[in-house]
Amino acid sequence: MWPQPRLPPHPAMSEKTQQGKLAAAKKKLKAYWQRKSPGIPAGANRKKKINGSSPDTFTSGGYHSPGDSATGIYGEGRASSTTLQDLESQYQELAVALDSSSAIISQLTENINSLVRTSKEEKKHEIHLVQKLGRSLFKLKNQTAEPLAPQPPAGPSKMEQLQDETNHLRKELESVGRQLQAEVENNQMLSLLNRRQEERLREQEERLREQEERLCEQEERLCEQEERLREQEERLCEQEKLPGQERLLEEVEKLLEQERRQEEQERLLERERLLDEVEELLEQERLRQQDERLWQQETLRELERLRELERMLELGWEALYEQRAEPRSGFEELNNENKSTLQLEQQVKELEKSGGAEEPRGSESAAAARPVAGAPVPQGAWMCGQAGWTPQEHPGLSGEAVGTGEAAGGAGEAACHSFRAAENRELNITII
Repeated sequence: MWPQPRLPPHPAMSEKTQQGKLAAAKKKLKAYWQRKSPGIPAGANRKKKINGSSPDTFTSGGYHSPGDSATGIYGEGRASSTTLQDLESQYQELAVALDSSSAIISQLTENINSLVRTSKEEKKHEIHLVQKLGRSLFKLKNQTAEPLAPQPPAGPSKMEQLQDETNHLRKELESVGRQLQAEVENNQMLSLLNRRQEERLREQEERLREQEERLCEQEERLCEQEERLREQEERLCEQEKLPGQERLLEEVEKLLEQERRQEEQERLLERERLLDEVEELLEQERLRQQDERLWQQETLRELERLRELERMLELGWEALYEQRAEPRSGFEELNNENKSTLQLEQQVKELEKSGGAEEPRGSESAAAARPVAGAPVPQGAWMCGQAGWTPQEHPGLSGEAVGTGEAAGGAGEAACHSFRAAENRELNITII
């Protein structure tokens, strides 16, 4: 005979421990209902007592007549504070009960989930075992169907052993089926119990919600009463504080008047400061314009001097031309003329140095008027645009006169350049 197979115990929880935990949860739930069920009508009676208070404390609608005394008001406040304390304690008890019920619900759901998991795992294990036994039974049937060679009878035959094994396997299958059926029934019972507990918990939560709504309504009514009491107290305080408020208003008006005066003074000071700044700017502009006029006048005076020098040079050139036109005048007069032209040239150069640093454009025009370096210039080929005379027009002059004329021409050219620079500076002044 084969030994009776046994299912291995589940590692999470055995059946006895599951039943023990379920019984403990039932006891806790029953104790909780026995402990908390008398609290609900007590709260209702308390509510009735609160709503049905004596007419000495509350008037119709909770409003007081104008002739109520201050002692009545404060007595009503003390009664409302006691009712508030009772409501707060009842609310705290309900919150604790709700927390404990939620903890119990979570514990029961965990227990039920663990039982369902264990039952599913056991069911899988048993199904696997049944399949294994079915396969072994099928193998045994195939072995019995095969013809066996006759053997000498030495104890029980192999056919009898196979028959015993098949009977044993059939019994194991029946026992496993019964166990599966029992597990299914147990699971159904647990699910039913779980649904009932969930329904009870929902009912309990609905009752708690209703109690909370009633408590909220009571709190709202009490808050309205307290608000009315506070308004009455504020009216009384306002009646007592009217003289003090009038004095405060007068002081506030005085302070506001002082602030307005101070702001007006600050605005006047700001305006004076702005006027001073504007006057200073106008004075600076006037000085700048005066400096500009002085500079223009000085420039004009310098231009007048240059024009005078140019006129003197033209007169010198004319006199020199007249002297050169005569046949071979004395060398002394020529030397004197040369000296005078050299002096004029030096004066023009000095003026050019003083005016050339301010106006580079005049130097450019002077450079344009000079002959190009390296170009073939015939002897005595000098000219001045302002004098309007060239040696080519008068070939009767001798070489010495031409040399002297070249020196004088250089001075005239420098004077022309200075004049052009002065004109350019005058143009710049007019543009500015």
